[in-house]
Amino acid sequence: MNRIHGILADVKLRRPSQKTVFFLCGATAIILFIAALLACITMFIYADRNSSDSRLLNRAVTETTSIAETLKAANGNMNAAGQLMNDHQLYDATDSTLTFYYDDDLRPAAQTNSPYRAVAEKSTVDFCYQYDITVQNSETGQEIYHLTFKTPVRGGGRQ
Repeated sequence: MNRIHGILADVKLRRPSQKTVFFLCGATAIILFIAALLACITMFIYADRNSSDSRLLNRAVTETTSIAETLKAANGNMNAAGQLMNDHQLYDATDSTLTFYYDDDLRPAAQTNSPYRAVAEKSTVDFCYQYDITVQNSETGQEIYHLTFKTPVRGGGRQ
């Protein structure tokens, strides 16, 4: 029994060697450096995603505003509104809907290569046209931006 106490007392009195202390300090420094590096990379990726989303939203707002102004000028004629949008050679128009197609950067594109689209829907309410314009992801249907507005019917009649 005394022998066990002697061994334990001998172990408690030993100090770690300089090599052990140096190794532990180095390992701790490396671990902290790696943790800081991972935190910086994570923050960079998060900021890049937010920046990309912000650019997409900004472009969607600009396109929606342009479509809204064109719809006002066309006084309810969806096909005429499509023709007034100079950048858009390809669009789909019916009496009540107008669809434009966009690429990854929300630039006008053909329908086959369009991950995004803007759909304008027209309805008539109290001598006014009400337009609902939605910019959305074509594949998932996820809405990026939506605008609703009314404009009076001009010319005394409905088209």
